[in-house]
Amino acid sequence: MQLMSIEDLAVYLGDSKRTIYKYIASGDCPPYMRISAKNIKFDRADVDAWLESKKVYPETGGEKMSDFTFVDNTKGAIRKITGKSKLRWTPRAKAVLEHAQKQARKDGFDIIGTEHILFGIFSVKDCLGTKVLENLGLEQSTCYQRYEQLCKPSDEKSVSKAILSEDINKVIQSAYEQATQWGHTYIGAEHLLVGILLAGTGKGFQMLTKLGITLEKVREETAKLVVCRSVSTE
Repeated sequence: MQLMSIEDLAVYLGDSKRTIYKYIASGDCPPYMRISAKNIKFDRADVDAWLESKKVYPETGGEKMSDFTFVDNTKGAIRKITGKSKLRWTPRAKAVLEHAQKQARKDGFDIIGTEHILFGIFSVKDCLGTKVLENLGLEQSTCYQRYEQLCKPSDEKSVSKAILSEDINKVIQSAYEQATQWGHTYIGAEHLLVGILLAGTGKGFQMLTKLGITLEKVREETAKLVVCRSVSTE
């Protein structure tokens, strides 16, 4: 049995402690043991089982697709790029990619770019990527103004399924490398944010740099919110 505290669970899921407490209050959380009023523990096996239960699979004989079909395809891209992915995607990171796809289709684009990943981060409440950007003084409205200048969204929605751009593959690889360097066992929204800057390509990167958001600032702010330790890859 591997016990996790609320702080451990927050890091594992890529969420804030406040969000974990909301999960507990709503009853939508992994089974836990209340050691005392302020001491709650989770079993790692129960947490993984709870995460697995959140997936929705196709019904037998039906056409309903998994809510994570797009994200699972993206995880396949990670394995293709890195050769072997050992890092788990947090629910927030998966949600970022889902929102990115929705944003691209909403604005009439058939290809998902780094700019859509950036909007995906802003669209997921309480994720660490959003918190980092807000702490650095960047608001979603300001970001969207820059987006409209660079991308010129269409009034018509895309009718086809948006696909990943080559820039996204670079972001995913960079996010994987950053998470590994920090000694994290997961990929969260904060890693995708760093990935956009590390990849150094795409409109999302252009938007962040034009708005004064640099790789150094994001790394420094992330280190204030989560434990980041340097791990040798040699």
